[in-house]
Amino acid sequence: MSATAADEITVDQLWDDPFPIYAEFREHRPVCFVPAVGLWFVTRWADVERAAARPDRFPAAVRDSPLDRTLGGTNVLTVDGEEHKGRRAPMYAALRPRALDDAEVIVQNVCRELLAAFEDRGAAELMGEYFEPMSVLSVARVIGLGEDLDAPTLQRWFHGLAAGTSNFEGDPAKQRLADDTGEEVSRTLRPRLEYLLREPDVSMVSEMLLAADGDVDERLAWVLPTLKLALIGGLQEPGHGAGSTVCGLLGVPEQAAALAADVDGLIGAAVDEGLRWLSPIGTQTRVAGRGAELSGVPIPTGENVGLMVQSANRDREVFGPTADDYDLFRPRQPNAAFGFGPHFCVGNQLARTQLRVSVGKLFQRLPGLRLDRDRPPVIRGWEYRGPVHLHVRWDA
Repeated sequence: MSATAADEITVDQLWDDPFPIYAEFREHRPVCFVPAVGLWFVTRWADVERAAARPDRFPAAVRDSPLDRTLGGTNVLTVDGEEHKGRRAPMYAALRPRALDDAEVIVQNVCRELLAAFEDRGAAELMGEYFEPMSVLSVARVIGLGEDLDAPTLQRWFHGLAAGTSNFEGDPAKQRLADDTGEEVSRTLRPRLEYLLREPDVSMVSEMLLAADGDVDERLAWVLPTLKLALIGGLQEPGHGAGSTVCGLLGVPEQAAALAADVDGLIGAAVDEGLRWLSPIGTQTRVAGRGAELSGVPIPTGENVGLMVQSANRDREVFGPTADDYDLFRPRQPNAAFGFGPHFCVGNQLARTQLRVSVGKLFQRLPGLRLDRDRPPVIRGWEYRGPVHLHVRWDA
């Protein structure tokens, strides 16, 4: 890659496969500006971790934030300090490990329902038939949106909102889709949120509403941007992370066989490696504050910064010379899939539960699980990355 290649990088290149770009940047230009998406890319693990832990130098209030624009206002990811703590606290109260005792039962029930529809068939497309429905249905039920929302609606909401929250290039067509989706989400969820204000329970959504101030409209305006964000993260990290984990495993058949022989013993390592290998969410976005500098490179005050967690998770200084490979038996160590610092993903325990249950059940229930050689996996995206299609076969 030439010294001026950052100016030539396109959104399509990033969408198709950002990892060769990240590798070149980590080696030669670990902090550089990419005009196509208006972000300073920070690609080394050490720099990503350092910046995420310094909201004074790298605050969350991104200029012209695609998140704020799409979700209808500031949210838990685009504020810092006391405001961030106030938005995060009710989410954490409902999603902390000890509060998730019923979540695994909900996820198991959803997985059983979905598997029953195709396990006798011998072939399936796992993203559309299993992983995406699993993630959106289970997260909706766990956080308190009830059981009335169907999987196709929730999947459509995710894809519509994600088109806008990843729209760093400012594509008008993507933004129109996202705006229309956001309005539909607000309109559809309003009756449920109003009900929870009258009849509160212990769910995350109820806790968020009770933590807000003002009349009904003011409370909804405070809650809805973060709730829409939860719907995006609730599909992307568990659903696409699970799909990526299965892609990695089935790409190395002996590792898939090892997991199938010892699901209980190896499932934790399998999903951790899947999250590292193809991190479902690509960046933590920040803005450069006064004095922002990483790897000796000063970043102009007010410029938007992408802390590239996908790249950090492939950093050979941390994960060794095989960092680009999926390896079930890689020595376990923390990865960056859920971010760093104060904005570390509040739903990480729920996502890990969804991953462990959904991937584990596949290998327990579908003997001889393997990729469909005639229809290989298709993986796309950079801000949100995962399999678009994942066709598999097994011995029915």
